[in-house]
Amino acid sequence: MEKASDLITQGRTAEVWQTYCGFLDLRMDEFMRIQERLLMEQMHLFAACKLGRQIIGEKVPTSVAEFRRLVPLTEYQDYEPYLSEKREDVLPQLPYTWAHTSGRSGKYKWVPYTEPAYVKAGKRMLTSLILGTARQKGEIRLEGNDVIVYNLPARPYASGVALSSMMQLVNFRFVPSIEESEKMTFQERVEKSFQIALETGMDVIGSMTAVLVKIGERFAQGAGGASLAGYLRHPRALLRLVRAFLRSKLAGRPLLPKDVWTVKGVGCAGTDTALYKD
Repeated sequence: MEKASDLITQGRTAEVWQTYCGFLDLRMDEFMRIQERLLMEQMHLFAACKLGRQIIGEKVPTSVAEFRRLVPLTEYQDYEPYLSEKREDVLPQLPYTWAHTSGRSGKYKWVPYTEPAYVKAGKRMLTSLILGTARQKGEIRLEGNDVIVYNLPARPYASGVALSSMMQLVNFRFVPSIEESEKMTFQERVEKSFQIALETGMDVIGSMTAVLVKIGERFAQGAGGASLAGYLRHPRALLRLVRAFLRSKLAGRPLLPKDVWTVKGVGCAGTDTALYKD
């Protein structure tokens, strides 16, 4: 399978749009039929394993309506004894990798990813990038040499798993590299990504929303750009900052991130995103 970024470089953008965003052309009834078929496929797989039999029971639903009627609502606690120990023997398929939640509840919630699920996680993230940068239907603004700055939790957090999957679909430059980021603390990763972006530029940024807000506040307070003297050995970064300071002075306001970088899209993550949307 050719990488999406290679197709973009070759000018085959219509093909990329159809592959990743073609679902937008489906009618509601077409979409629902696909979802119902996929649900039943998963149902038959799940019903054949130990964990599935424990949840579903002996009678396997043959329709979505029957599934809703027979299968009880579950919570993570129903799966926790098996998933917290990564019990592969009770699952319908062997996991390709594992991911976990933030752990804010005091304990990580582990989730197994089969290889198809892992691949789809990357495709969903790339679809979000395509739609987040497009200004109209069918438009692909991403380019093969784009710089993607990301401040998302690394593997084994779910965001890091999806990011590592998407990296196999594209040749974009990710800042910092996934190998570097997984050796850093979250704070180190945030600081490093913006330091590198001062030299490389930035085409797309993906970040926790609260982090973006905090970065904007730091720039407005004068801390985001740091001292120009600190960048004398990095001429590209210095030039970028000088231009940014001039833009902010001409606009009669404090320095803002938009003075430093012109991005095609901003991807935000976090349950608090709605609070910061303005």
